[in-house]
Amino acid sequence: MGKFLALVIGIAGGLLGSQAPGFTLQYMQDLSGRVAQLKELVEEFDAGIARYGYTREQALRECTDAEGLLDALCDGYEVTVRDYLDLSAHLEELRATSDYERPILLARTYRENVVDSVMEEFKPAVPTTADGAAYAGGGLAGFWAIFSGIWALITAPFRRRAEA
Repeated sequence: MGKFLALVIGIAGGLLGSQAPGFTLQYMQDLSGRVAQLKELVEEFDAGIARYGYTREQALRECTDAEGLLDALCDGYEVTVRDYLDLSAHLEELRATSDYERPILLARTYRENVVDSVMEEFKPAVPTTADGAAYAGGGLAGFWAIFSGIWALITAPFRRRAEA
């Protein structure tokens, strides 16, 4: 019974693991769109302040002393610039990583708002790539091993001891 359950749980782990590359790809597509959108806003901000002889750093430094309406405008640009820099660096880090390592890196460095957005549209699919198959095999082996270990611990007190 335990071996059968370990196999079923292993298969479930394989199916779950096989989705990692596809989810990662959709995450990167969403992230890329966000970066492109923020880039336009940051470039517009940079062009606007350049007309007055400011660099981005100078303008954002002046924003720390702003009050009233100017403070409200500055807050929006500060958040936009910060998000653009963060998400751009995150996207470049993911792009620089191999297909096999990328899902692991994503699991450690994901941005929650991007994950939430991707989860709204994500549909599991059968893996047709080498990295998808590798993650399916890893998921199967990992879940099977974990469940087998837990099952062995649970059933240990009920096993007959061999007489010596």
